[in-house]
Amino acid sequence: MTSHDLNRAFEAFAPTAEQEQAMLDRLLTEQKEVRPVNRIKKMTVVLVAAALMLMACAFTVVTGLDQRILSYFGGGEEQAQLVSGGVVEVEKSFHYENGWAIHIRQVLADRYSLAVLAEVVAPEGTVLDGENYYFELGMEVASQTQGQEGVASWGYGPVILEQGDGQDNRLTFLCTRGSQQAEGQSLNGQSLTLTPMWLQESGGRKLGVNFSEEKQSCTVQLPEEDSGMTYEVNAPIQVSGEEMTLGEFYLSPISVAFSLQGEGSDSRMWGPTEMNYMEEGAVLHMADGETVAVGRVVSQTYDQNTGAAYCVFQTEEIVKPENVVLVTLLGQTIHLDTKT
Repeated sequence: MTSHDLNRAFEAFAPTAEQEQAMLDRLLTEQKEVRPVNRIKKMTVVLVAAALMLMACAFTVVTGLDQRILSYFGGGEEQAQLVSGGVVEVEKSFHYENGWAIHIRQVLADRYSLAVLAEVVAPEGTVLDGENYYFELGMEVASQTQGQEGVASWGYGPVILEQGDGQDNRLTFLCTRGSQQAEGQSLNGQSLTLTPMWLQESGGRKLGVNFSEEKQSCTVQLPEEDSGMTYEVNAPIQVSGEEMTLGEFYLSPISVAFSLQGEGSDSRMWGPTEMNYMEEGAVLHMADGETVAVGRVVSQTYDQNTGAAYCVFQTEEIVKPENVVLVTLLGQTIHLDTKT
């Protein structure tokens, strides 16, 4: 991640040097996860491949959800049904003069988050066998393109869903974005513009490809349907030993989002404090006693003028929102009682 990329994360906000370094360390540590593909014995490859093709076709017909996204969440047909209303087929390809290609396959969205399935294909003969790759996909929501003075947002980078065995020229990414407004503006029904920007290797040969020099974009309409539900908590919560107010709490099959009210120019929002690691130890408690961990930071947005923050996280599994009865956040238990 270069200095100009970090500056984008802190647009319209001026943290101290210590706070900026803490944020940079966090982004570099968590910017990519790889979901490895297990090797299958040769004698079973044909049968397994056939079964996967049948499963993928079934999910496409019934829910439209790409099997790779479903596998990322570790779900099956029942879980796919829970998110079917948030699926948007894109199937848009961009081809560049340097021989590279980008294929945007699908978008999965809810009220405050979206995930884009994208494939990056290198020219024939280019092997993508580096330690780590970062793909920057511009994701602009029509109603949120204007920067707000004093408002800044950050989130984790894309997840690599598929990576070749050292002989492949293709990478598949799941790129995420949250509502980057301190008041948590809804993404439902919004217009989303997707623009491939660049691919960078963080190890090995230090490969770098700039797609923005030959800018290409596509625009998709996000679903009106919302698979989540909202609770009004309006309760105090301790953050780094001091009190904030936890207001709205939103829960969908794939994400958790909530508002926090602190003070103007509140240093707790950017750290190093508990705010930087809220997903660690955050758990959803189901009615049947099971638990589901809260995972990656999709976006964390803060308005230094008002002290308002809105945080969006991805769940580790697809859940049925109405089955969640308690949430553990920052070591504190929140009861979900009052729906809005």
